[in-house]
Amino acid sequence: MKKLLLTFMLALATMCVSAQSLGDVPETVDPNDVTILKESVMVFAGHDSIVVNVQTGKMDTLKVQDGARFFSLEEYEQLSREPKRLRAAVVPAEQWGTDYDSSNEDYLTGGWFTDAKLYTFKYPSVDADGNTIYLSGLMGVPDGAKPDNLVIGCHETITSNYECPSEWHISADAPLESGHFMMLQYCRYNLIRQPCCLVIMPDYEGYGITKDRAHPYLYQELTARQVVDAVRSALAWYDHLIAIGKVKPFEPGWKSVSIGYSQGGSVSLATHKFIEQNGLVDELHFAGSVCGDGPYDPVAHLRYYMQDDGETYDGTNKTAHRKEKVSMPIVMPLILKGMCDSNPLMRQHYVDDYLSLKFLYTESIKFLEDKAQDENEKQYSTNRINKEYVKMLKEGKTGTYTKSIHDSDQVETFTKECKAADFQEVMEIYKKDTAHGKLDKMMTQTCYNYFQRLTANTPVPTQPGLMEDLHRALESNNLTKGWIPQHRIAFFHSTYDTVVPYENLLSFIRNQQSLTYYFLDKTRSRTRKAGVTCRTASEDQANVYIRDATCKDDHVDAGSNFFMKGAWGPLGAVGTSPDMQMIKWVLTGDDD
Repeated sequence: MKKLLLTFMLALATMCVSAQSLGDVPETVDPNDVTILKESVMVFAGHDSIVVNVQTGKMDTLKVQDGARFFSLEEYEQLSREPKRLRAAVVPAEQWGTDYDSSNEDYLTGGWFTDAKLYTFKYPSVDADGNTIYLSGLMGVPDGAKPDNLVIGCHETITSNYECPSEWHISADAPLESGHFMMLQYCRYNLIRQPCCLVIMPDYEGYGITKDRAHPYLYQELTARQVVDAVRSALAWYDHLIAIGKVKPFEPGWKSVSIGYSQGGSVSLATHKFIEQNGLVDELHFAGSVCGDGPYDPVAHLRYYMQDDGETYDGTNKTAHRKEKVSMPIVMPLILKGMCDSNPLMRQHYVDDYLSLKFLYTESIKFLEDKAQDENEKQYSTNRINKEYVKMLKEGKTGTYTKSIHDSDQVETFTKECKAADFQEVMEIYKKDTAHGKLDKMMTQTCYNYFQRLTANTPVPTQPGLMEDLHRALESNNLTKGWIPQHRIAFFHSTYDTVVPYENLLSFIRNQQSLTYYFLDKTRSRTRKAGVTCRTASEDQANVYIRDATCKDDHVDAGSNFFMKGAWGPLGAVGTSPDMQMIKWVLTGDDD
């Protein structure tokens, strides 16, 4: 990418709030520090299909994936000897659909297979205090092929341990619609998801082998450091395997790209920033990042919750969001617990300094802490949490909030028999099956008053205090300022997202005026309506790629659009999903 004036301007970008140094990044990584905890195999099966592109009317051969499944090494060894049995194991007959006959020998033995070896690994990193800890991750290695590139996969927000990369794939019924699966598809080495990639997906702290630790949600610098440590460790181990002839080396000219959606979108951008600011670009062959609907500016994010009344920047269309509401209530305890547990600016404070007991009686903190339970059925995914909220809004329950006292073994426990009406003070049911939160009752009065008064021009506090510390902690994780990106960034963001609002992307553009932008929507209608100006450039010359007008879905469905469903449409390409289009754009960047 062209870097005219960026180096000079980087020296001027020194106004971001810093939380605490995490210590120096090691100059080298020892592969002996990496421990392989588990090995398995992922098998993809598919066939060619002749389709008509409804936009162009032309015939195309589309690579159709019929299924994918995880196997232990032993299972795979047995099945791989017989293609018919392997295909039947990957794609059960009832999933083939009416077009295929289970007795059709050509279909059973035809089509194509591609495999990826999966390695769950343990590696050293640091915690918020700079102490050495060991974290876990998952690496996908194309079996029998040279990786063209490296994908650094940053996973979305999860609240149960069985959803993390190193645990998710163990279950035979692992959900293939997850972001983990979509990123592992880059391990394939046929024409479906070219380029073929080595994929490294770290578990964030608080998941995997550290499930008993608190998760430092939105502590961007810490998570980015841990992700980079995972990547460097996994690559060191991979280089060792190359040296002993067990895997194939990278293709010449390989590059790395960080990618993620939701929390993963912000971690991808934070990883981008960390790599550039710690001199790791050359070592990691870093090309840039792909970021989908991420919380890049936490303060602007919370201002949206307080002030937005359904804006989409798309004509007169509105979302379900209204002022002082939050469409995914668990987001608030996630943010505040993450800050109080790990951010150095917040460790003297407690979640109940900011969230009311009325809301805490929902047992949201317990839902988050139960990720440490061994049994999956005792853990709470975000979907299960929503169902619990809806149930208590209808039936009530006994609510308990347990407060752990800092630096002691003491706890305070608050319990109340809550009727449905009690929970209805702090939440409401939307469309029968979704809980929305009421911020004026979810927050303490002090917290509510502070955020109600907050504007885009409110300066970041310089002195300590209950709300001042929270404001500073949130701002310390603002990825939209304090640096000038030196490599390409591709953003996907739905303006209909009410969980991680479009304001996060607008904030990046406002604060990065030295960069040039390419909009897939040539009219740039959304940012124009939002009153945001920027310098535009052609697709091959821009520093930043923006895709903000091809999705009209809210957060979860927009994630599906990002990874897969956005492959068709006026601005799409046949058989190519938005994330793949953006990765290819990042990889073709000019590194001058």
